[in-house]
Amino acid sequence: MSALGKRARRAGFSLIEAMISTFIFLSVLAAVYGTISSGQSFVGVHDTLAKMQMDARRTLERLTDELRMSGWRENPVLGEPDYPYVFVNGVANGSFADESHPAPAQHVAPGNVAFGDVKEIVFKIPIDLDGNGLLTDDVTGDVEWSPWDVSYVLITSPGGVNELVRREDGVVTDILARYVERITIDNIFTDGSVALNELTITIYMARPTPKGAWLQTTMSTVVTMRNVEDVS
Repeated sequence: MSALGKRARRAGFSLIEAMISTFIFLSVLAAVYGTISSGQSFVGVHDTLAKMQMDARRTLERLTDELRMSGWRENPVLGEPDYPYVFVNGVANGSFADESHPAPAQHVAPGNVAFGDVKEIVFKIPIDLDGNGLLTDDVTGDVEWSPWDVSYVLITSPGGVNELVRREDGVVTDILARYVERITIDNIFTDGSVALNELTITIYMARPTPKGAWLQTTMSTVVTMRNVEDVS
């Protein structure tokens, strides 16, 4: 080989060297992309979980604010359960039968804490019926209860997502939260450990990730209602 050919050989790359260099560059590029993609996925999951926790907290606050105003009230229908009335898996009976609805879908597997019975509630709220600026009657001093029933129920949307909704006489007034897998609201009749004028509420949130896993969060609270009537 001439001196000129040797100098050209030292100055450039062979085809094999170029291919190896390209392979190494692409491998490094793939590794960097994988790291960035993994980091973005982690951030996305963390943000979704944080939003679920915020939704659960905000929903519990909404329920607590309204249920705290409620209380025991005799059912005007003789022999029927009093307010608040708790029913299971969408099945309400007697004078509350109009509150019934299809049981919400269960997406998580049995054994998961979010799998199990759903307990919903029907109750009355105090309102100023006589326009005196108070929630009590001028003559009797009794609480003036809403003529309509308020309920919190869990329904499955056409898209398959469970939504916790507020209703008045069966008509939805608000969607409080989505991706609520389960909710339980207990009173003394459904859980003997609950005090007469208290309600315990637990909300279970569950949302699938793009990779098929489930993000979950659970929050609970105890509500002391404003009024206690004789329920014996």
